Amino acid sequence: MQKSKKLSKSKKSVIVFIYGPIAVGKLTVAKILSKKLGYKLSHNHALNDLIDEIFEYGTPASGIMKEALRPQLLEGMARAGINTVVTHTYSHDYVSPTGLADPKYMKILEGKVTKAGAIFCPVHLKAEHEELMRRVGMISRKEFKKLTNKKIMRQHLVKKDWQTSPKLKNNLIIDNTQLSPARVAEIIIRHFKLS
Repeated sequence: MQKSKKLSKSKKSVIVFIYGPIAVGKLTVAKILSKKLGYKLSHNHALNDLIDEIFEYGTPASGIMKEALRPQLLEGMARAGINTVVTHTYSHDYVSPTGLADPKYMKILEGKVTKAGAIFCPVHLKAEHEELMRRVGMISRKEFKKLTNKKIMRQHLVKKDWQTSPKLKNNLIIDNTQLSPARVAEIIIRHFKLS
């Protein structure tokens, strides 16, 4: 995989898009990156929780709103020249209530961001199942109504494909089973040459 050109000298905005399974540590890494780089932070729970307060979770109406608003938000940040770290829960075999498959959704987001003139830096975080089970029970997960139920998590681990990555340009894949969030942030910064 080729490394990106030095992004710090580019006038384009940068969208670091961290995606992966539940409890892999997306938000923890995103917070570190946001602080280190001075980028804005937009995590999936901020938008999802807002929509789910109005529309019932899992319904087509909720899915339609999320699928419409997230691309508009990313495109708006790109056009405004705002450097941002974004998170997204990703499952390769997930299909939304509207029929949109997650790999296609990722391509839509990548297209919106790059068409708007920003640099899209996708990062797929992965971890071993045992580590995901350990992390899902962490107390910090309660802050944003995140899944903490280990029984439901076990069901997800059996049913969902969290290992396969979508076909994205310059996609960085990191198994963070044995890595600290700070180390993952360093790898992302070095790979995309962010500063």
